[in-house]
Amino acid sequence: MKILVINGSPRGERSNTLRVTNAFLRGMARSADISVETVDISKMDIRPCLGCFCCWSKTPGRCVINDDVRSVTLKILAADLVIYSFPLFYYSVPSRLKALIERQLPTVAPFMTGQSDYLVNGGHPPRFEIKQKTILVSTCGFYPTDKSYDAVRAQFDMICGKGNYLELFLGEGELLSKRVADRRCNARLDLFELAGEEYGRTGTVAEETKAKLGDHIFPPDMYAVMADDGWGVTMENFRKADEETIEKVAAESGKEIKTIY
Repeated sequence: MKILVINGSPRGERSNTLRVTNAFLRGMARSADISVETVDISKMDIRPCLGCFCCWSKTPGRCVINDDVRSVTLKILAADLVIYSFPLFYYSVPSRLKALIERQLPTVAPFMTGQSDYLVNGGHPPRFEIKQKTILVSTCGFYPTDKSYDAVRAQFDMICGKGNYLELFLGEGELLSKRVADRRCNARLDLFELAGEEYGRTGTVAEETKAKLGDHIFPPDMYAVMADDGWGVTMENFRKADEETIEKVAAESGKEIKTIY
């Protein structure tokens, strides 16, 4: 199986999420014959979509922007499995990964006539019939992941079709870089290896394993204290800085603004 990992973290090889992805791949390697290529898009020339639609009209199937997206797109098309590995940024994917996703427009067709399924969903059909699987691996700083990833799910439901991709989301992901949490985080990484082994063997992850992957690493109240302490600034000092900012904004806008925490 040919696997392409798209590392969408600005941290590159230091990405917490990539640690999770690599654990999953180690498990896959135990149960399946795989070859893995990782592209680190933080090091690539990836420019934003121009919205010119030349890839649908003047240069069908080919973007007019000459950057690294062309080579990445060819790798995506050639892969049997594409793993998007990324941290959650403001309830969505990081901006450079978002740009790469937007630049995949040449891989879909502009025509709506006769495409009833895609019209219902408000989308466009793919240009190529490729049997390909998709996995989303992501970490975030929140402990709940039921609502935090709604925007990501909505986007990939449109891109891949609902239920046509596997999501492996890990809350409390910043703990992966904290030595105080090594024992619990290593145990969770072992669980991701198990998930990878199951996926390599069966093409899916057991529901019991999925449930364990989504468990809290620390109890929510304990994690909240750990997360707050990790910023290196007290809430009192933070509030004082906010009060100064609010004074300036209120003076410029004429609006009454108050802090809410």
